[in-house]
Amino acid sequence: MQIRLASDNDLDNLVPLFNAYRQSLGSASDPIGVREFLAARLTENDSVIFVALDEHNAVGFIQLYPSYSSLHLKPLWYFDDSYVTPAYRDHGVADLLAGKAMELAMETDVLCVRRTLVDANTSVVLDTETGDRSIYQVLAQH
Repeated sequence: MQIRLASDNDLDNLVPLFNAYRQSLGSASDPIGVREFLAARLTENDSVIFVALDEHNAVGFIQLYPSYSSLHLKPLWYFDDSYVTPAYRDHGVADLLAGKAMELAMETDVLCVRRTLVDANTSVVLDTETGDRSIYQVLAQH
């Protein structure tokens, strides 16, 4: 399994994954819209996308969006998008993707990588200050 930064060359592999991800959350299939959205993210370089590849097949991804903490005077990243194809779930792919996100955060001095859940009053956090690699650590928001 290879985990690496996605590029424009990965667009054909990412579109079906991202479309399936959106459908799993109740959105209608929209491969054209997905292609335009992902192409813009990759071209404008306003997000970081890691892709998981088994051979040459994309089987998962995580997308990070930058933000900043004025309190800590450091950047932080939110991940709103993460998906692994059903056939590759429970094989550690999500952990590998989260690990790559954490690795890049540590290399670039990012305060944390956080996922804010839409329907709950909690966040899932990867904390670079403690070195905690668990993407499943749940912290209550205040």
